[in-house]
Amino acid sequence: MFDAERQRLLGSCIWSPNEGRLGYFEAWTDGSAAGSAASDCRTGFLDDDEVEPWLHQQGRFSPRARPGQAGPTMRIRLLMCERVTWLPVGFAMSRSSFLAMETAFRLSAETLPILVANLGKQYSNLRFRADNDSRLESIVLTAKLPQMFQLGNLGLAMSHHLDTGTTLAFLHGWNVFSDRDHVTKEPIVPHAESLHGVMRSAAALWAHPLFLPTVLVREHLSRAEAFKSHLAPKVTDIEMALGVTKSARLVGSEIDASVQHMIRDDGERLRITAFLNTTATDVVNMLGILEWDLQYVKFLGRVNGDLGALHGRIPPAADAELRSIVEYLEFEALSIVSFVGAMKTRLDLQLNVLYNFIAQAGNNLNMKIAANAGLDSTAMKTLAVVTMIFLPPTFIATLFSMSMFDWQGSSSTAGDADRTVVPEFWVYWAVSVPLTLAVVAGWRVWWHFQKGYYENTYLSVKPSEVPRARRRRSEGI
Repeated sequence: MFDAERQRLLGSCIWSPNEGRLGYFEAWTDGSAAGSAASDCRTGFLDDDEVEPWLHQQGRFSPRARPGQAGPTMRIRLLMCERVTWLPVGFAMSRSSFLAMETAFRLSAETLPILVANLGKQYSNLRFRADNDSRLESIVLTAKLPQMFQLGNLGLAMSHHLDTGTTLAFLHGWNVFSDRDHVTKEPIVPHAESLHGVMRSAAALWAHPLFLPTVLVREHLSRAEAFKSHLAPKVTDIEMALGVTKSARLVGSEIDASVQHMIRDDGERLRITAFLNTTATDVVNMLGILEWDLQYVKFLGRVNGDLGALHGRIPPAADAELRSIVEYLEFEALSIVSFVGAMKTRLDLQLNVLYNFIAQAGNNLNMKIAANAGLDSTAMKTLAVVTMIFLPPTFIATLFSMSMFDWQGSSSTAGDADRTVVPEFWVYWAVSVPLTLAVVAGWRVWWHFQKGYYENTYLSVKPSEVPRARRRRSEGI
């Protein structure tokens, strides 16, 4: 079903054998020291042209046999490949080496489509013998962890042969060998180093079919635990910056000067908003990935139950130990999911607090604008009233100065130079003062009716808008 997509991806992926690193991990048991992880495992790096000799255990990769003893029984053969590009997905190996590995490990056609996926995916297939449909021969399992560079971006494809108890696996992802985070460039512990430590310490589980998938999810959850410890102080810093902290803490219970400065300062509000949203994004992404981890652990439990029902030849001690580990990982995932969910709730609260602060800052600005507008309105009203008072006298003065009025009396003589005001000057006051009073009174009456109309139209509640029960009470019904 997936072969067409596989062929397309084989052509679109980047195959760069000269970039990144290839490495391997091998573990085996022998008759003298079965389960001795100190002497029965080895690791190393590979060149691309050494992949096929390693796959076929030729040359320096041939099994180590002690004199006089039978050859060792291989338990784990893990090929690890660094991811070298983001998109298209890049492999630190050639296409021919990948195809050789795919054939030698008897992986399914779903391997490459799952490895290049961005979201978390898992796949398992139980293979039965061709001559006996009721007897299991092997199990093929592929898992791609959801992408989040703080937790890891790993994919595992494996097949486990039940008769020999041998697991053949391929691991691909960022920072498998690189000790610098490909995003932040900060030093980190490579996945290969931590995986080697876990695998060496669990020699009793090497022959279990689900050992490597369990180790993979354990690595993912350990990174999640570390990143959770990194996010928790950030959430506390945000709570302290906004003045709203967790319950049972008195620190920050009052809005201090720094919070008031943040409310007023645009740059500080932008900084805390960006910091809060970045942290919230990390928490939301991590929560989604952890929920996938939880489902993946349950998936491993179901696969283990199917193996027990159909195969039934897994050593009881190893199977019981792995079941207990899977149960532990499930509860660990639940614990981290619960903690991260609480952090998300706290950040949601802080987002609401921040938005309220921003709204208060906006309301304060609107109040200042309204106050300034009120001052402007008062000034304009004063100017209009003053203009209205002086306008009638100005009009009368202009009118009386026209040539149609002759204020030069018949008794006046050209030599009457001491006279500066004509006797008829009282006419100006007799007309302008009543006219001014009439204009002011008319404006006041108009304003009274206009104010009442505005209040009735826009400020009063219409009877149709009053609830029916309230109208009945007011009407005494």
